[in-house]
Amino acid sequence: MGHSFTRTGGSKGELIMWKLPLLEIRPSFSGPIAADVLAVYQEKAGAAKKALPLKGHYASLIDRFRQDEVFTANHGSVQYLRFAGKAPAQDVLFVGMGQPADLTEEKARAAGGHVWSKLKAEKSRIAVIHAESLFGVPGLKSNLSHSALVGAFAEGMMIGAYEFNKHKTKSNSESKNSDAEFRFIFLVQEKGLKQPLEEAFHRVRASAEAMQVTRDWSNEPSNVGTPDYFASEAKRLAKAYGMKCKVLSERDAEKEKMELFLGVGRGAEREGKIVVLEYSPKGPRKNAKTIALVGKGITFDSGGISIKPSARMEEMKHDMTGAATVMGAILLAARLEVPNQVVAIMGFTENMPDGDAIQPGNVIRSRAGKTVEVINTDAEGRLILADLLDYAQEYNPDAVIDVATLTGAATVALGKLCCAIFGNEELLIDAVRRAGETTGERLWPMPLYDEYFDDLKSESADMKNSANDSYGGAIRGAIFLKQFIKKGTHWAHLDIAGTAQGLGHLSYIPKKGASGTYVRTLAKLIAEY
Repeated sequence: MGHSFTRTGGSKGELIMWKLPLLEIRPSFSGPIAADVLAVYQEKAGAAKKALPLKGHYASLIDRFRQDEVFTANHGSVQYLRFAGKAPAQDVLFVGMGQPADLTEEKARAAGGHVWSKLKAEKSRIAVIHAESLFGVPGLKSNLSHSALVGAFAEGMMIGAYEFNKHKTKSNSESKNSDAEFRFIFLVQEKGLKQPLEEAFHRVRASAEAMQVTRDWSNEPSNVGTPDYFASEAKRLAKAYGMKCKVLSERDAEKEKMELFLGVGRGAEREGKIVVLEYSPKGPRKNAKTIALVGKGITFDSGGISIKPSARMEEMKHDMTGAATVMGAILLAARLEVPNQVVAIMGFTENMPDGDAIQPGNVIRSRAGKTVEVINTDAEGRLILADLLDYAQEYNPDAVIDVATLTGAATVALGKLCCAIFGNEELLIDAVRRAGETTGERLWPMPLYDEYFDDLKSESADMKNSANDSYGGAIRGAIFLKQFIKKGTHWAHLDIAGTAQGLGHLSYIPKKGASGTYVRTLAKLIAEY
């Protein structure tokens, strides 16, 4: 029996109280300024005197820095000056942009991340960013619009402005240093730029909010971030964003014959939950597509009976980042009022050892009717996804995309610079990758040859959940999921194990903890699919 969409009421954002800096656009600003922020490109000496707004005092400083090789404007470099002479601001921050011809949106985003880090370190809470300094130079690529460039720079600052410190006790004086007091004011004199920038900044704020949800969810310790907790938060956020939400209990899952999902949670004290969110655009949409997002939400993964080594086991609270990413993506899609329908299905449970936990050698029947021999209880993510994917296809979606920290093998293969993408439809894979190119989030297509399934054939069931060796682990995980995709369903699988946390190479992503990546990519894909 299929599922149909209905739209619910709700005032979008009414419950949203994220701790984010203020983001403004103004033609001028006369209030107290902690820091003037100006972008500087690698140019010949004297060029700064011709670039607005680097005339006069600032131009002389920059040329002197270049001559002395103190600040050469390499991309991402920053120079912070306190009490900069006759400058209108108390402090001045120069950010290097590199060569104008080399600039991309992603490089602008990264520069914004570097600016945020320096402003925070210097405790400069009010920053005035001279937008014209970003594009007021010759040699920029013709396809890079001013609004896109400034928007990307602002996005780097906003999504970089994140800390997970809610469980730290603070004195009154420390609480005054919260990110909420930071204020980014973009000075814009160019006629016609204000409106497109306001639209760009709306997307930036929405992205920062959605990524904060994803990061917060993933960073929660498992004694707080329980299945009940995430189900409750999902209900709250659904109401705020005008979405429909339902929560399936384990009894509901039993009625749905989700024995794989239930099996994974058998050793846990806490009851598992399945959260289903539905977003529908306002008004009739004749050509609206339906995209189903499915997220793995293992709130703590001990490995079960096939228990993990104790080293770094505390990081297994992040094993629900797939579900957190899906949550962020549907929130962002709803906030931007994309024209397509979205259903997000997230399965939350723990994988724990116990007298009732599933054991290696157990055979379990899936919702789809196929039987699975459990070889490794630590290959549990694919078990819950199998049932969730089967459930998602009841919505007759035009595309199904699952997101999971599925395999360490994906990290071994690709490192932390991109995530692995698998699928059964090249057009869908290409669409996701194009969206990722826009957001600066890389995806690399991996093979999914049918012969890989030979390694998962079982003597006692239709398949087994793991092979007897470690070769091609990420591919085997994906080929297992493929067995639960019905003929005609367009499907993609994102293995985000390597990119879910600790991306030190990106200035706007925390060096430790959840990254929040692929929220923007999925929302972009949903909007344009």
